[in-house]
Amino acid sequence: MTPILSNPYEAPKASFEPIFSAQNPLEEGPCWREGNILIASVPAHLPPRCVKCNKPATMDSPRAFMWHHPGWYALIPLVVYMVVCLFVRKRAVVVLGLCDEHRRRRRNSSVGAHVLGALGMIALFGAFGLSKLWLAFPAGVLLLISTVLAVTGPRLLQPVRITEHEIRLKGCGSAFLDSLPEY
Repeated sequence: MTPILSNPYEAPKASFEPIFSAQNPLEEGPCWREGNILIASVPAHLPPRCVKCNKPATMDSPRAFMWHHPGWYALIPLVVYMVVCLFVRKRAVVVLGLCDEHRRRRRNSSVGAHVLGALGMIALFGAFGLSKLWLAFPAGVLLLISTVLAVTGPRLLQPVRITEHEIRLKGCGSAFLDSLPEY
């Protein structure tokens, strides 16, 4: 009996796992630290550990970070800033990991921001709709807290600088940074 060789008409079978090779620009690897700044090649997978506490983590889908030189903030009073930043910003895609605890914290802060924002809007409509203006102050406080929580709570890492070859991020936990080689 002759062994059955591969069927030339069979559909190719592909693995959904990332391929780590020298030709793959998304390979896990070249990342290091410089003080409290994480430096990674663009684009790259970070090691499969939580960027906050260094525990084993599940990797997220690729996340885009955008950055522009801080000097462009001088145009904020002008509407020109919004248009200019669309053209001068740099973009890098990085795959990073989070442990279950930090993923839950991030989700809870996002949900909390939405709930507080909804309560603030209800109180604001109640203040003006029911002619109870004393409700306007707590409504404003709730909206302010929800805005701050929405901006700062879900944020994991903040880009410090992006070039063609590397991205510099701050906000990683010290345990994760200590596991990386020093630049």
